[in-house]
Amino acid sequence: MRYDAELPNPWLNCPGLPAGAAAALAALHFAEPRPETLARLTDRDRLAALDFCHHAGIALLVRDVLPEATARDAANNLLRLRTLEDTYREFARLPVDFVALKGITQCDLFGIRPEDRAQSDIDLYCPRETVGAAHEALLAAGYFPIAGLEALPTDHLPALMRPSGWKWRGDFFDPDMPLAVELHFQFWNPSLERLPAGGVDEFWTRRIRRAIAGLELPVLAPQDAVAYAALHLLKHVLHGDTRAFHVYEIASFLHKHSEDDTFWSTWRTLHSESLRRLQTVSFLLAESWFGCRLAAAVREQAALLPAATHAWFTAFATAPAVQRFHPNKDDLWLHLSLLESNRDKLQIARRRLLPTTLPPPARATATASRQAVYVSWFLARLRHHIVSFGATFASAIRWWRVTHR
Repeated sequence: MRYDAELPNPWLNCPGLPAGAAAALAALHFAEPRPETLARLTDRDRLAALDFCHHAGIALLVRDVLPEATARDAANNLLRLRTLEDTYREFARLPVDFVALKGITQCDLFGIRPEDRAQSDIDLYCPRETVGAAHEALLAAGYFPIAGLEALPTDHLPALMRPSGWKWRGDFFDPDMPLAVELHFQFWNPSLERLPAGGVDEFWTRRIRRAIAGLELPVLAPQDAVAYAALHLLKHVLHGDTRAFHVYEIASFLHKHSEDDTFWSTWRTLHSESLRRLQTVSFLLAESWFGCRLAAAVREQAALLPAATHAWFTAFATAPAVQRFHPNKDDLWLHLSLLESNRDKLQIARRRLLPTTLPPPARATATASRQAVYVSWFLARLRHHIVSFGATFASAIRWWRVTHR
């Protein structure tokens, strides 16, 4: 299977994806951008496209095509950006040793302007032995845990937020929306995913400082920051919760650094085979969705992936984008293709097909009206699992045929 920028724009003919969503994604394709598709939508489809873009985190990336719809969002996001910068400055003064993950702290590396990135929470990493002290420092600074999410499997402590009377009113860029803070204590959960990522704990030892909004902040080294972004995306893909912005962010980096031989040589040296393997899956998804260029080192690593994984990209690469509109569990086949142990495959299949717990909703950690948000989200996820159950059997047959050709 060949993965390169010669692949056509998949959103120009993507069954199951509404016209608005397909047009928004097609406009962001690197090799074959089609912004005119978004511009030609009917008024109704343009509203649907904007709604999709808000949920997918890409509204500000298409502001040139939807200027009348995103002007207020852009103005409000600048106000939120100032709040974010002030919050990072506040954290820099706390007696806490951390690294800032994701968000505006990585914009320059990934080639995306902070003004074009929606960010509703702040993610910090602290080693397990010090994350408790960091938690206490934030409590002392006036933050409180968001109740109700303690028992769910995550890589971080329950999110923290300052008390606020703010309520969700459908505005993703509301300047008054409080920021949640998540304290991460691990970069990857191999026991949950049954996939090793050797050497991720070394990210902490290689941390650096980068100037962000006039402030020196501790962040991950460039190769490790890309690895973490790829692992973060893969986790969400495998859990059936893929956000288009996370895919585009990685595509932007890959396109920008496809000929950066120094970066990729260091990447190959620093990261273990198992860690490079998992990153490459996310890299291929980014290329499949947005047609970004891939470095030679990524292509070499892609050639080492299992044949079943390549088959998944042939048959199901766009399935995560369709999930919001037509529930499916096609990501399960990707997960199974990466596993070697039949016991692990059985455990993952049982967890995805018969879930006993669900991951927390993204917006429940960024709103004071968390109970209403959580109930609405839970009912939506319940419907997703019920509707997708029947579709999974048809998908399984298709998967069997693809892998047994």
